[in-house]
Amino acid sequence: MIIYNESTAKFIEHVMEQRIENVLLERVKEKMNQFVSMSEIRSWTNSLPQMAKVLRAAKLKEDTHVLLEYKLPSTEKRIDFLITGEDQSGNQNAVIVELKQWQKTEVAMGDGIVKTLLGGRIRETVHPSYQSLSYKRYLENFNEALYADSSIQLSSCAYLHNYIPERNRNEEPLLHDRYTNYVEQSPLYFQFDDLELSERIKEAVVAGKGREIAKRIEEGRIRPSKRLVEAVNSLFKGNEEFILLDEQKVAYEKVLSIYNDLDHESDQKHTILIKGGPGTGKSVIGLNLMNFLLGDEATIEYITPNQSFREILRKKLIGRSGFVEIRSFFKGSASYVETPNNYYDVLVCDEAHRLKNQGHMKKKIEGENQATQIIRASRLSVFFIDDEQVISNKDIGRFDLLKEEAEKQNSIVHVVELDSQFRCSGSGNYLEWLDNLLYDRREDAVLDGDFEFEVVDSPHGLYNKVVKEKGGRLLAGYAWDWNTKLVDGELSKDVTIDEHQFAMPWNDPNRIDWAIHPEGADQIGCIHTVQGLEMEYVGVIIGKDLTYDAETMSLQVNREHFKDKGARPAKPKGTYKVDPLDQLVRNTYKTLMTRGMKGCYVYCVDEQLGERIKKLMNKNSENKL
Repeated sequence: MIIYNESTAKFIEHVMEQRIENVLLERVKEKMNQFVSMSEIRSWTNSLPQMAKVLRAAKLKEDTHVLLEYKLPSTEKRIDFLITGEDQSGNQNAVIVELKQWQKTEVAMGDGIVKTLLGGRIRETVHPSYQSLSYKRYLENFNEALYADSSIQLSSCAYLHNYIPERNRNEEPLLHDRYTNYVEQSPLYFQFDDLELSERIKEAVVAGKGREIAKRIEEGRIRPSKRLVEAVNSLFKGNEEFILLDEQKVAYEKVLSIYNDLDHESDQKHTILIKGGPGTGKSVIGLNLMNFLLGDEATIEYITPNQSFREILRKKLIGRSGFVEIRSFFKGSASYVETPNNYYDVLVCDEAHRLKNQGHMKKKIEGENQATQIIRASRLSVFFIDDEQVISNKDIGRFDLLKEEAEKQNSIVHVVELDSQFRCSGSGNYLEWLDNLLYDRREDAVLDGDFEFEVVDSPHGLYNKVVKEKGGRLLAGYAWDWNTKLVDGELSKDVTIDEHQFAMPWNDPNRIDWAIHPEGADQIGCIHTVQGLEMEYVGVIIGKDLTYDAETMSLQVNREHFKDKGARPAKPKGTYKVDPLDQLVRNTYKTLMTRGMKGCYVYCVDEQLGERIKKLMNKNSENKL
């Protein structure tokens, strides 16, 4: 989505009349129905007049075009400034300009990482050249108008209009040798480099004719998000389709920095806990780490407690590469019961909240759990975790436990947090709204943005909308028994809703790759087979394990309708004690309802719950007016 797409002449006019902030605010409200923070408004006020000055100096034709606040597909990241036009030879060009108000930086450890003042304190962040270059590469992989073989040539740079570099450029932190590769590909322009930037832009778009180029970019078809299971083959070839954006890159480089500092002559361990909600790119970081560290000849394995997720990764890799050996890099969390101390350089554990107490049914070591074993077995252990995706009484991999287990083994603990949303069409608002629905967190959470969400009145309607129309999958809470025995050679249709004469089977337990296999379209996915996966669209059936009580105006978790006996905690004794099942059921539905990249449709067996959700949606619609 592009907030602003106007001719250069109109952009300069908006700036000169001091209306650019109001125009952008109106268009953000119109296109995204969102409010804008004061810091973002200040950045417009401070940076856009500087770009208007650059464009005036370039004396461009009126029909070059300026695009502002281009929201990268399926992320919350936005490109500050992009200009389109043709050069003297008739080549079509688009130039990304990343705008920064920075005044001072420091060299930081890690590839493409710097330190600067952000949010009132010195923080690590990505180098401006890396940031603009990553946005360029991201667009080249997602927008058909800008694919690498497109007639539109995309380039990038960064303009730090308040930044006065060191007089001796060899001493300037942003121009340190460690950043040379990125600066060469995506140049930096400082406070007094405005004329140089003007010349660069003029050379690219001097002939004008930018309207059609801008239109093609804005209307360019966005391919489905680069699914982990579809592109992982090229991962081992240095694939750029898994571009790391902002804090993803910081987390990645944090791990590599610690890895590079490991003393292999010492027994000192390091444990990195990377916290992030659904769709924050945890798996993308993990697979990038695996790819790099394998190339560095590190002994590394990628751990996924969810067997379905692991099997899909394996099959996609093996199917496209032909190398069955790749399978051995992906392991279950029960694989390290007898592994010697520091046997591996690195173990990366995805979905660590699904770790269990015992490593294997037949192999149990007193006082150990799977987290203990992973930390013991590696010099560097990396855990990706989200406490709100704990969905079973057997799940033990919460942040506090992992930290405690690491400290017991004298491992140095590092914590990294991921905030940006790369699933659910990059809509952090949807997650806030969902948290308000399930956990009653924020009264002012608004359901808006690009993510599709709808309550459907029947399970048949849900199937038609999600599976038939959009090619998605149906999922359900564990509110029905699961008969794993075949009935007349077919799966038992356990998920039944009698009032709608609806019956479908749970996903085939023998078909681990259910989520991508054609047969899966007529089966219903369980929480245990979809956690960690993503699909374009999901339809979620909310069973009677979660209902709405109109009298108390609250959600109710009903123990008698929760059928996953292995995941069900014991009922607490005492009238006023909170049932731990309450949190697990809510976590289950949050996990199910965040599997979709583009949309989530819901059917509620409890009509009152369906009406409650609709009411919240209508309330948000009223707030938008």
